[in-house]
Parts: sequence; C-alpha cells; structure tokens
Amino acid sequence: MPTTYVFVACQTGGAVDTLSFDQETGALAHLSRAEGLPRVSALALDPTGPTGALYAGLNADPRRTVALALDPATGAATPRSAREVPASTCFISLAPEGERIFSASYHEGLMVAYPVPGHPGDAVEYQSGRNTHSAVPSPDGRFVYAASLGEDRISWFALDAAPGGGSAGGGRPGVVRPDGHVAEEPGSGPRHLRFNAAADRAYALHELSGDVTVYARDAATGALTLLQRISAVEGLGLGPGSIRSTGNPDPGPDVVWCADLRLTPDGRFLFATERSTSTIARFTVDGDGQLAFLGHTPTETQPRGIAVDPSGRFLLACGERSDHLTAYRIGDDGGLTAVSRAATAGNPLWIEVWAPQG
Repeated sequence: MPTTYVFVACQTGGAVDTLSFDQETGALAHLSRAEGLPRVSALALDPTGPTGALYAGLNADPRRTVALALDPATGAATPRSAREVPASTCFISLAPEGERIFSASYHEGLMVAYPVPGHPGDAVEYQSGRNTHSAVPSPDGRFVYAASLGEDRISWFALDAAPGGGSAGGGRPGVVRPDGHVAEEPGSGPRHLRFNAAADRAYALHELSGDVTVYARDAATGALTLLQRISAVEGLGLGPGSIRSTGNPDPGPDVVWCADLRLTPDGRFLFATERSTSTIARFTVDGDGQLAFLGHTPTETQPRGIAVDPSGRFLLACGERSDHLTAYRIGDDGGLTAVSRAATAGNPLWIEVWAPQG
C-alpha cells in the first residue's frame, strides 16, 4: 500500500509538518517540516495530478497564500509560489476545478476568492457577514457557502456570480452579494460547514452554542432547509460561549468553544470538537442524514482541527495547546480508540491527509 501522509499547519511554529500514516495500524511518524511559514492558519489540499499540491494561508505581514509542491515519495512539502491576499485567513478551501481558492476572514468579515498562487487574476470579495469562519464550495461545483459566526447566518453564492450579482441584501459595488441565506439561532455562532458526498445534506457546527444543524440542500438553487438541530455539548456542563476577538475579554474556561467537524467518507459518522473540555463529540448518521448523539471522547488539549483519513477508518485530532497529534481508530459503533501520537511544531491548527495515487 502506498504511503499516506498527514500535513499539519502549526501557527506559532510557522511551519507545516509532514508525518507518515499507516492506514492499517494508524501509526504516525514525523518525516519533515516546511518552515518559514509565519502564522500559517489553514490548509487546502489538491490531491490531483502526479504530485499534488498544498495551499497554506499565512496571516503574517504581508498576508499571503503559499503553494507547496508535494513529493509522493517522501511527503516533503516545498514552497513554490505565493500571492498576497486582501484579508486575513481562518479557513481556506479549493474550488472543485482546482484553480480558485475561497478564503474566510474572521476579522474582516468577508469571504475572498482568488486564483491559486502562480496563476493570474484578481481577488473577488463576497458579502458573507461579520466573523466569517468558513468558505466551502459544494461538491457539485455550483455554489459556495459561508458561515458568519457574528451574524448567525449561512449564506450561499453561485460560483459563477460576478461582483454586484446575487439576489439578497445590499453592499458596496464590486462585492458579490449572496443568492440566499438561512438565519441561525441568535448567539449560536455558526462556524464550520461540511457536506456529505452526495451534496444533498449540509452540516454546520456552532462555536458558541455547541449545536450541530443538519440541512437538506437544493442542488438547483443552493437553498438550505433545516432538518435537525442537535447538541454536541450535551452533559459537558458548559455555559453559552461568546465571540472572541482582541477587543473582547476572555470568557474563561467554562463556556462552549466548538471548533471543527468532519464526516467519514461513507457518511456513517460525524465528529465535532469542543475546546474548553478538550473533547470530541461522536454522532451516527441515519439514512436521511440526521444525527444521533453517541458520546464524548477526551482528546488533545484544545482540539482546533480534526480530519478523517481516506479509508474512513481513522480520525486524527491536533491540540492547539498540546502540540501533538493523535490518531484514533473508528469503531463499527462510532467509538474512538487512540492508536498513536506524535509531536508537532507549536500551535497545530489544521490537518490534511494525502494518499498519493499510483
């Protein structure tokens, strides 16, 4: 079986770590480190082509996105080209055609699209709302969705929309307006959004309330219809969270502070992280895409990022304050069993897993 690689963005370490990953045993081993990437905060993987590529969003001055070439023989990630971007980055994703990046800016409150580094073209801004925390294209390539934590809404935009287009809301010229949006519960703080493989269900994790919402998605219009709201923090004894920024006081350790969520490739299980208690919530997914809560698993301290390997047999979680990565075997019942652990550079935030083809 070809080697599988795990890439971890480490913000204060200013690096992307490469680890080997055994898809039979779950064993992790550190291989290399791409340094000189100050305040790297998010990654997007393009697994296509003979070598693959990794894109890293950096929040140091100047703010930029860096393209790293990947070596399928060693897993080494080597910076090749970069482009400056107009806003800070907390989440990046790759458009399905592989030529554009969508970036969410928490501090500037917008989403930005721009060609991948090394390709010409201007950046385009999208009116996505205060504290935008994710920017996720639908797998069918028709719409891109943005979660606004500060305005408690999820908006969608046609991927071929031009500046000034869209049908909902106002905004300044040159900014793409949404084609529609759904309002979330006030104070819930929608953060990360994921789709199932069929792209007919969307799942949103709420940083401040700890809820997961399940939506049916209309492929023609992009519209989302609420099917379910379920708690990922049941039994944890936490109070409601608050919006975090440099101008707000730290709310302390006893409030909800959710971060990431992931589905297994077969769509059977969903996992979500909570940072105040350093736990992972586990859910089963039924045939209609709705969730049933299973329980919590303790994990790395302050788990910001998780990922599921391509086989769907393992979950990986990194701790912002532990500087470690743990691999868990996913049981047939959705349980998580730790099988290996490895150190990373400082402040790991984001995980991508690459299984080179051929």
